[in-house]
Amino acid sequence: MRSKLFCAILLVVGILASITSGQRKSMPPMPFVDKGACPFECCTYREWNVTKTTIARKNMNDASSIAFRMKTGEKVLGVTGVVITSKPGEVLVLKRTKLGRFDLKKGDKIFLLTNLGEGFHKIWFRGRIFEDAAYDETRFKVIQQPKAIWWVKVRNRRGQIGWSRQPENFGNMDECG
Repeated sequence: MRSKLFCAILLVVGILASITSGQRKSMPPMPFVDKGACPFECCTYREWNVTKTTIARKNMNDASSIAFRMKTGEKVLGVTGVVITSKPGEVLVLKRTKLGRFDLKKGDKIFLLTNLGEGFHKIWFRGRIFEDAAYDETRFKVIQQPKAIWWVKVRNRRGQIGWSRQPENFGNMDECG
């Protein structure tokens, strides 16, 4: 009797674990941290212009102490960046199509992670990440855009290094323009 009960419990636990595992695979784990990302077309790390007074923090955290302040007109080196996606974008596949190396069918959902510009994203599908465009309205319906923040690491002329999550306060970031 006890062995039958034990087997039944194991069976239920196995089924629940399988369901939970399947659910985990259907959505990307969050947050998605994309080190080195530069999230728009022609985005580049190089000498940038400070367009608005900005603080740089010692660490990539709003509560971190201030490393230094940058004034409008100052030049800094954009060293690198990190895009942290807290909520993926959701895209519904409207008809059979190929995206990356995947054959997608109507009703599949893909998840947008990091914006790469011009409709291209890092995309998550069934545990795999790849880069492609999912903006063709005949094949895809965007349900929700991703929520992300972009931290940039900068170095000033005095050699001080800090982080800012105000990339809009810098110019000369676009290599194409």
